[in-house]
Amino acid sequence: MAEALAVVGTGRPATALVVATGALIGAARGWHWGASVGAVSIISVLNVAGLEALARRSRPDAAYGVLNAFPSGHTTFASLLGSVVILFAPRASIRGVAIAWISAMAWSRTYLRAHWLTDVLAAILIGSAEAVLMVAAVHRLSERRRPMGGPQHELR
Repeated sequence: MAEALAVVGTGRPATALVVATGALIGAARGWHWGASVGAVSIISVLNVAGLEALARRSRPDAAYGVLNAFPSGHTTFASLLGSVVILFAPRASIRGVAIAWISAMAWSRTYLRAHWLTDVLAAILIGSAEAVLMVAAVHRLSERRRPMGGPQHELR
C-alpha cells in the first residue's frame, strides 16, 4: 500500500486527483471554486520546492534523494486536497475518507523511510493551511464581486 500511495502522490496520478477534486467542487460550488483548487495546488508545489531548498534536510534513506526531505511533498499534496474536501464535504463519511487519505499518505512516507515524522507533520500543517487560505481568499473575492444591494451599503 505504501508504494501505491507513493505513485498516487506525484506526477500524472496526482494531477488527475487535483483535476477531479477541482471538477467536483466546481460542479457543486461554481467554476471559480474548482479553478482555485488547481491554482492552490500549483502554489503548493512551489511552496514545497522553496522550503526544501531552504531546509536542505537529508532523508532517512538516501535512495529517495538528498537534502530535500522537509517538508514531504506527497503529504502536503494529500493534506491540501484532503483539507479542501473536509471543508466542502456535507457528510461526515466523506470527511472521514479525507482524513484517512491524509493519514495514510503521511504513514506511507515514514514507512518507506522517505521522510522523517517531522517532515510529514509539517506537511500536514502546510497543506491544511493552504486549503484554509484558499477558501478564505476565494470567499473574500466572491464577496467583493457581488453587486451591492440597495441603500443599506455605503460606497467605500
